[in-house]
Amino acid sequence: MTDATAAPAILDREDAPRSLWRDVWDQFRMHRGATIGLWVLASLLIFVLIGPLFWTAEPIKVNPNTAEMFKSRNLSPSWSNPLGTDQVGRDIMARLMLGGKVSLAVGFVAMAVAVFLGTLIGLLSGYFRRLDGALMRLTDLFLSLPLLPLILVLTFLYGPALKEAFGPNLGTFFILIMAIGLTSWMHVARIVRGQVLAVKEREFVLAARSIGTPARRIISRHILPNVLAPVMVAAALGVANAIITESVVSFLGQGFQSDFSTWGSMLNSAYYNQTYPMQMVWPGLAISLTVLSVNYVGDGLRDALDPRIRGR
Repeated sequence: MTDATAAPAILDREDAPRSLWRDVWDQFRMHRGATIGLWVLASLLIFVLIGPLFWTAEPIKVNPNTAEMFKSRNLSPSWSNPLGTDQVGRDIMARLMLGGKVSLAVGFVAMAVAVFLGTLIGLLSGYFRRLDGALMRLTDLFLSLPLLPLILVLTFLYGPALKEAFGPNLGTFFILIMAIGLTSWMHVARIVRGQVLAVKEREFVLAARSIGTPARRIISRHILPNVLAPVMVAAALGVANAIITESVVSFLGQGFQSDFSTWGSMLNSAYYNQTYPMQMVWPGLAISLTVLSVNYVGDGLRDALDPRIRGR
């Protein structure tokens, strides 16, 4: 009797419907590069967020004692300084942790701005035909602009005002995320527009429109959830581009001040101290690992969220 009642229960558990996100996670785990990239990205986040709780060396301030500062500059890796020191005696590992916080924050926040703008413009352009022409021409206009010179011009024109209003570091943070976000939304807008054009002709959207559902509700309840998958992939891949852009701007001297640590400003400082090339290796390696891991995670998300691939 016990075996007879247990068998249907086992069959019911096996035949129970699986959730979409569990299928996505199972497919994501099958992508070896994405799994390794997720572990590397998680390790970098732990390094920059939790590492300063255990490694308390000063990343910004210079030793006021000139004699001690000269003794501690450009030291090789040791137990007291695992990655060595820079040209003014600051611990490189502490600067990597602080620089990682800033660079990753700029990358994620700037891409959040770009995804918000791109999704909004893509939804409006794809759903409202009378807005499609103007919004797509605006998108083409931004795509035709050279992005890096435009970002440098924006930081040069509006950077001083924001630095005066919010302070040098916070003002630079705001101008970078706005400059990168305002010049990175175009690809997201085109992806969202293409998805909206396909989804708005589906039966459930036509049924909602036939019973008089307002356009605002149709977009928020029926169209937006069906275009989130490509937006998530575009956002994951865009974070890497934002981090590289911030590093390039800081390397060119238009980002954060040289005494404030970001991975790009560390490269800038090490460039003028070419006698010790390892000081360029560590921030360059951090940028490369972050960009590679984010790109692999984006590839894994793209495969996992594609219903044509999922389940193979």
